[in-house]
Amino acid sequence: MRKIPIKNYIIALIISLLTVVVVLDLMSIYNNRDTKIKFITEIKDKDVNYYIAENNDTLIYFSSGKKAKNIEKEFKEYLKDKEFNIIYIDLDDINDNFKRDFISIYVPKTVSYKLEITDPSLILIENKQVSNYLTNINDFTQIKDFIERSNIK
Repeated sequence: MRKIPIKNYIIALIISLLTVVVVLDLMSIYNNRDTKIKFITEIKDKDVNYYIAENNDTLIYFSSGKKAKNIEKEFKEYLKDKEFNIIYIDLDDINDNFKRDFISIYVPKTVSYKLEITDPSLILIENKQVSNYLTNINDFTQIKDFIERSNIK
């Protein structure tokens, strides 16, 4: 019977350990890849008009998911007591035509402001029209102030 050198066992052990480390790292990356907000109902761009038609008053949160991650925990905790219709639209899934159409349909023609849907944005729809909005959100305090200022219950 042929004797296998200890050096081969050590090399096999090192390769096995490296393989386990790489697999665990890849698993971690895979599990963290989906950063969409999961505590708000997400709707697709084609369903927005139907949703607003059925729910006159709603708060729409636009984000790509990447920027939303930093405020998700506080936002989720804050929304526990709210009964207002809040939906999430992933900006990665929509195009500029959707943004343009959304603005042309829901921003009243009589207003002087120019609404831009940025990442992230909150848009308050009341009576099927934009009544208030918050764009370029940097932290949760802006969201909290916006919701309180807008009397969202």
